[in-house]
Amino acid sequence: MAEEKKPKIDLKARLGKNTMGQTPPPGAGMVPQAQPAPGPQPGMHPGTNPGMQPQGSPSQRPAPMPTPAPMQMPQVGVPIGPPTFKGPSRPPPGLDANNPLAAVAARPYRAPAPAPAPIAQPTRIEVDEAGVHQAAKSGFKKGVVAGIVVGVVFGVVGYLGGGAAESSSGRKKSIQDAQELSKDVGASKDKLKDLADKLEAGRNSLTKDKKFPDTLAKDLGGMNIDFGGDKLQYRRFSGFSGEATNGLVEYITAVQSLNDRKSAVISLLTRLQKPITEQFKSAGTPTLQQVILLGRRDESGNYYAMIAGLKDPIAINPGNISLPNEFTFIDPLTKQPSKVGKYTTGDLSKPGAIYVAPKTFDAVCPSETASQTLQLAGQIKHIIDDIRGEGGGAPAPADPNGMVEDKKPGLMDRADRLVQLLNKVGN
Repeated sequence: MAEEKKPKIDLKARLGKNTMGQTPPPGAGMVPQAQPAPGPQPGMHPGTNPGMQPQGSPSQRPAPMPTPAPMQMPQVGVPIGPPTFKGPSRPPPGLDANNPLAAVAARPYRAPAPAPAPIAQPTRIEVDEAGVHQAAKSGFKKGVVAGIVVGVVFGVVGYLGGGAAESSSGRKKSIQDAQELSKDVGASKDKLKDLADKLEAGRNSLTKDKKFPDTLAKDLGGMNIDFGGDKLQYRRFSGFSGEATNGLVEYITAVQSLNDRKSAVISLLTRLQKPITEQFKSAGTPTLQQVILLGRRDESGNYYAMIAGLKDPIAINPGNISLPNEFTFIDPLTKQPSKVGKYTTGDLSKPGAIYVAPKTFDAVCPSETASQTLQLAGQIKHIIDDIRGEGGGAPAPADPNGMVEDKKPGLMDRADRLVQLLNKVGN
């Protein structure tokens, strides 16, 4: 039987759908597919393999057609050039031209292209500024509180770590300071006693002896109670009791006030030395300084007298008083000197003058110098009481009613108490 001539199939025409893109190289990315067996050709007996000569005797069989070489798969990564066309295209061996699915099966496999990544759309975020500020404030407060807590914790740890050694050295320092302050308080008490003795002697000279204490101002100027606020500088009070600490402050304040009043007394002594000395000198030899003017009537006809000061005081002897026949006085109304005769006897309506007893006048109208003398003596008495206590340190007299009067302790008593408290530090 003569071999039928197979028609030529144009695969490019059938695969026109791929003409729009570049035709991939043969076998690129193609997975080998099982080729379907070609169906029986018309006029052939079922079971006859198309393309093969009918089976017959060996003598009648034509020579078999050469079997095409199996298609080699290209290696991955090896570039393959475009196909070359040397002649009319022929279907690959084993491809049935009458089977429409064969062309599709022979189409090389192309992996689907990855879908393009979606373009990220910008996202708009709405922020509440008030919320941001509130959150910032809250975060700041929390940060500050956390910082304070951490600082306190580290401070406590540091104190516990180094507090033991510092406490030991501080304890020794406070005991040493207490001993030094105790000595200073004791020394100030001795000076207070000397000062009180000097003031007492000066006061007795003014009030009892009627003699001005010439050296008192100089003596007081050289007696300074040296116990001021500088005594408390660089001191450790960790072992001091509250009473000791308060007593030191009160004692320093009282001593400073005492020094100020002592300076005021020195100023008074300097200013009043001359007038007081003259007053005391005249007290030994009484003098007449005032007279009574007689023989004067008012508008209603009543008699009256006037006191006038003598232009020059007249010294008298109490046992033998000798008066001039005429007094020279300063008229209290006109402030001019004038003269009047001594009254001896007769009518009081006539002009005349009689003298005034010095003691009575000083009792009724004390002189300025006498007032200043009393004022000076009073200032001295106040300082003595502050040093020795009220009553000059003497025990309080018994009250017949059984009442006990609390007296203010003096600086000397307070110094003794303060020394006792300071000596207890460290014990």
